[in-house]
Amino acid sequence: MKPMTPAPVLTDRVRNAIVDAIVDGSLRSGERLAQEDIARRLGVSRQPVSHALSVLKQQGVLVELGRKGLTVAPMEPARLRGLYAVRAVLDGLAARAAAARIRDAAVPQSELEPLHALVAHYQGVPAGVPLAVLVNADAAFHVALYRLSGNPWIEEVTQPHWVHFRRCMHAVLEDRAQRGEVWPEHRAILDAVLAGDDTRAGELAEQHASRAGETTAARLASYNDQQQQEDRP
Repeated sequence: MKPMTPAPVLTDRVRNAIVDAIVDGSLRSGERLAQEDIARRLGVSRQPVSHALSVLKQQGVLVELGRKGLTVAPMEPARLRGLYAVRAVLDGLAARAAAARIRDAAVPQSELEPLHALVAHYQGVPAGVPLAVLVNADAAFHVALYRLSGNPWIEEVTQPHWVHFRRCMHAVLEDRAQRGEVWPEHRAILDAVLAGDDTRAGELAEQHASRAGETTAARLASYNDQQQQEDRP
């Protein structure tokens, strides 16, 4: 008999904790991720940490740091642009399907409450809210929209990639100018969905993702160019 691996639930919790630390900036690209340190900080053994790091490496969240171990993969503009191109299509699909369900009176009020609550709370972007909280709220809006679509495959397809989407959202929301645009755009998407206007809902959802992706990719590319110039002798 082969030794059993750690319980998947614990490994998933460790993985989620590492992802949260990446999203909130506690773990940064270029810093070595030490299993011993992570295990100590999370109060677990090294084995679930090792498994979680392995999964994140396979997903492209972590990369080799020479011979020193692993580090957080840098967020490349091309990757961000590509991820948001995919999200634009899926978000548009979800918004159109959700609006169609509303039009057909196929949505109970209980399914609408999460979206109403999120938009009502965050539309004004309350002052002092940590960036990680805004990222999680942004993700929650889109997941709620996926569920409202009535098509479980949208959430199924996107779920493994949310670690990348959340990192992208962090890059988007670091820009305070964009931070003020996100929730009004969410409000407009939701209004179109509630009106049963599937065409407009889909267009707004696609535009929302495309704008965020293109603007942030351009900002990251500019930042990277500036860093390269500063590093030159």
